[in-house]
Amino acid sequence: MNAPHAAGVLPAPILSGTDRSFDIEHLLSMAPPTHLRAGERELLGLVLPSWQRPAVWSRSQQVRFIEGIFLGLGTGYYVTTAWDWTSESARLPLAGLLLDGQQRLGALRDFAAGEFAVFGGTRFADLSMADRRRRFYRLSFPSIEVSASDEATLREIYDRLNFGGTPHTDEQRAGAGDGFPANFASGAAPDAVQ
Repeated sequence: MNAPHAAGVLPAPILSGTDRSFDIEHLLSMAPPTHLRAGERELLGLVLPSWQRPAVWSRSQQVRFIEGIFLGLGTGYYVTTAWDWTSESARLPLAGLLLDGQQRLGALRDFAAGEFAVFGGTRFADLSMADRRRRFYRLSFPSIEVSASDEATLREIYDRLNFGGTPHTDEQRAGAGDGFPANFASGAAPDAVQ
């Protein structure tokens, strides 16, 4: 995957797939995934792979993200793999994975659950139904559903998207301790804040 390239020759994009967009209300209402494997966790109906770091945003980072949504700064985007199932209706191993966006989706979930206030004291329950709909529920949260189907490429996408925001430790790298190189690259995507 990381073979050297001749000068002036660029590698093929690894973050390619289908652009999708769901509103926040849809994300908050997604059913939990079935057939989780060892080490996997779920978040808003998506699967966090075993090599995905835990939630690390502080409450103040969550507050700033949600306040940014209400201030019109947008949500950024998140990255998933496509859903796919076996003929017995079991989720395939790399299907429905959340590769980027865990911290932001967790902040949405926690705010909607009333776990914190924004702007010095406004909780989700304090919002009028009109504000909930217009300024939160109906806002689009774009995503990219990647077409990569091998774990090494998915791990590289994870590492490239997630190094540049809240620093990871070496133990939190997707490739740590399981035979994958712990240092795919140190570059970060423009939207590196997860």
